[in-house]
Amino acid sequence: MKNEMEGLSINGTVVKGMSRGRTMGFPTANILLTRQPLPQNGVYQTKVKIDGEIYESITNIGTNPTFGSGQITVESHIFDFDSDIVGKNIEIEFVKFIRNEKKFDSVNELVAQIKLDIEQVLSCDFT
Repeated sequence: MKNEMEGLSINGTVVKGMSRGRTMGFPTANILLTRQPLPQNGVYQTKVKIDGEIYESITNIGTNPTFGSGQITVESHIFDFDSDIVGKNIEIEFVKFIRNEKKFDSVNELVAQIKLDIEQVLSCDFT
């Protein structure tokens, strides 16, 4: 069966976010949203292309309900990557849907879930 995510990608410029991911130990590249279609809110296994290089990543699309922001954001945690890419245009390729967006009762619960999500993504095939 063909992966329903195959070929789905978005492009965007990395902007400075609220730094919540960095504070929790999972820095993210936050994408400036344009009028391109997005997949449903949730967590995804992804690949990020930066300056022609491809990196494995995990991406969240949603309203950050634990923090009550209400605005849709796209943010990717890029594995084994620690460079300042604010202002760069990147491409996010969606590989696999991991889970729906969820509101957590505490930041500690959210951090525990992010760790589980990352473990799941790292155990998947990125091809």
